[in-house]
Amino acid sequence: MKLIRDPIHGYIEVPDKIVPIISHPFFQRLRHIKQTALAYMVYPGMNHSRFEHSLGAMHLSLEFLKYVKGNSNLDLDQDTIGLIGVTALLHDIGHMPFSHTFENALSVAREVYGLDVLDKGKKTHVYLGIKIIEEVLGSLIEGRLRSSEDPVKFIINVLSENPKNSSERLAALVISNFIDADRSDYLLRDSYYAGVEYGQFDIERLKRFLYFNDGKLAVMDKALPVVEQFLLARMYMFKNVYFHSVVGLYNAILSHSIAHLLIRGEIRLPEEVTDLLNFDDNLIISKLSSVRQELRNAILYRQGFKRIKIEPNEQCLKDLEEMRDEINSDMRSSNGLFLYHEFNDIPYQEEREEAVYILTPHGVDKLKRISTLIGSLSEVKRVVFGYHPSAETLGRKYLEILNSCNKN
Repeated sequence: MKLIRDPIHGYIEVPDKIVPIISHPFFQRLRHIKQTALAYMVYPGMNHSRFEHSLGAMHLSLEFLKYVKGNSNLDLDQDTIGLIGVTALLHDIGHMPFSHTFENALSVAREVYGLDVLDKGKKTHVYLGIKIIEEVLGSLIEGRLRSSEDPVKFIINVLSENPKNSSERLAALVISNFIDADRSDYLLRDSYYAGVEYGQFDIERLKRFLYFNDGKLAVMDKALPVVEQFLLARMYMFKNVYFHSVVGLYNAILSHSIAHLLIRGEIRLPEEVTDLLNFDDNLIISKLSSVRQELRNAILYRQGFKRIKIEPNEQCLKDLEEMRDEINSDMRSSNGLFLYHEFNDIPYQEEREEAVYILTPHGVDKLKRISTLIGSLSEVKRVVFGYHPSAETLGRKYLEILNSCNKN
């Protein structure tokens, strides 16, 4: 057993059989991919990486399973528990430079500049992660993990959101659900490094009241306040940190810079999985000399760009959506010196079979039936416009548009 000291969870225990997976260069690569891209331009402490988040997700998944097993009287062997922990460990193994911002850059390259590139939206890293597991880590995983399951197939089924049996279903819910190990770690970790309290919630109480039955992961009703606390923490982190307009502005600048590097052939999406090994933040930073000075100075020195500070109302958002082709054209004609970036998140939304379930004395029920507070949560949607002084004409154009539609 190895111990890793972590500022969020204290000591993270790593079983000896998992250590070679963590030591593998493809996992170590995550040290060089920032968790929250350029959020450090606003919150200077947010320089943490996908590496420590992945360790935290593994730790919390194992903690969740310990209490789920005891509360639910599950016949869950240690090999399967370990396999679920490794699945959580590898859930972000396919992330590209600057995490989700690179995925946004692919969309910008395609939609704004017309480049034919791989674009699977926010699931691009999952697609690449599965390829890494299949082609690089598979033999190591099979050699280290004993299980009645096929370990590689198990991990791929869970990460692709296609569970085939009860164990895979439990793994999927523990790792990626409305309340899960992934979200729990990044809320606690990101708020810690941002120096804010928005993402804090009582993780110690939450994990002790988890229950699994009939394919559903539920929280016992005595922990309902923590469930509400968790979902509110998530909403506040998105509103105040992830969707901060200046964070969005700089991530938009980075997205256009990456798109320009792709267009000019300075970087290319790796054709072979092994080429992903050196595909990290350092590569992008080293290539910034190839993009125009205005973009480079913004990313390296936080210089040059201005932000339009008017928050669009609901009617404005509808008008802007109808103008999307024109906006893309203006970004393209300015070569990235005029920018538009959109944020969108739904804090909580119930569907037929997807919800947070609460275990009450009368059985399992959906969260919205029990919590009026959570039923009031609505979609979080924001946009930010930015421009370099050399593109001030476009800046004035959209300032007038926002002033006009906000009056309606």
